[in-house]
Order: sequence, then C-alpha cells, then structure tokens
Amino acid sequence: SFGAPALAGAAAGGTAAQAITDCNDHGRLTQSYSSPTLRQALAQMPADVREYTNCFDVIERQLFKQLGQSGAAGGASSTSSSGGSVLPTWLIVVIVVLALAAITFGALALRRRRIPPQPGAPGGPDEPAGPPPSDPGVPPSGAGDSEGPPANEP
Repeated sequence: SFGAPALAGAAAGGTAAQAITDCNDHGRLTQSYSSPTLRQALAQMPADVREYTNCFDVIERQLFKQLGQSGAAGGASSTSSSGGSVLPTWLIVVIVVLALAAITFGALALRRRRIPPQPGAPGGPDEPAGPPPSDPGVPPSGAGDSEGPPANEP
C-alpha cells in the first residue's frame, strides 16, 4: 500500500534521462513527468536525439501543456527552437556557398562568351589565318627594291 504512492511519485517526477529515453523508445511520452524534469530533459537532450527524432517537440509540447500555455504558442515556439531542418547548419552553409560560386563562375563564362573580340586584336574576326595579304599595287617588302626605274631618273 505504501509502495504504490511512492512509485506514482517517482513516475510523475522521473529524471530527464528517463523522459528522453521514454520519448526516444516510443515516439511519445508514456509516463508523466514534472515540468522541471521536462525542462531539464530539453536542456540535456543529446544532439543526435534532438536532430533525428521528434522528442524535442514532444517534450516541449508536453511542457507547454503542463504550464497551461495554448497550443498555438507551443506550436510556434517548437518549430523555432528545434531548428526544423534535417540537414546540419554547416552543410547548408557549404551548399549555399558552392551554389553561389557556381552561379558566379557561370555568369563570368557567359560574359566572356558574349564580349566580341576587338578588331585588330589577336584572335579577332578580321585577322587572317595565314600571313597578311599583300596589296596588288605595292610590291612585297624586299622584293621590289632592285627592280623598276630608279626614283631620280628622267
């Protein structure tokens, strides 16, 4: 007769570790825990349990319920405090940085492709593939020096 109230008191108080294990094993709380115990469970919850289970939200909702707060306030607070993301923050930052780098390099590549080469610049559209063409009225350099009349002759 004296053991039953003692067990009820222990179950109602429990420990933070018991509350976390209870939630982790069942996906919900199957026992009653005091508000201080639930607060302590939220503070001591291992990162993997917080990240990969819904135990943080379950325990937090139960704590709000016991404190008499409305479900709307509990829902808003639980999503902001638990992170709500499956990926770790550092991985999200790395993905964003890589995406921005890809966009930047892609834009630079497009910009280089769109700028037409300047006339006369190496590789420009008006540069011939071979040696420069000679003007038909002008002899090639060095070829006409000894031919033709001298410049001072009548």
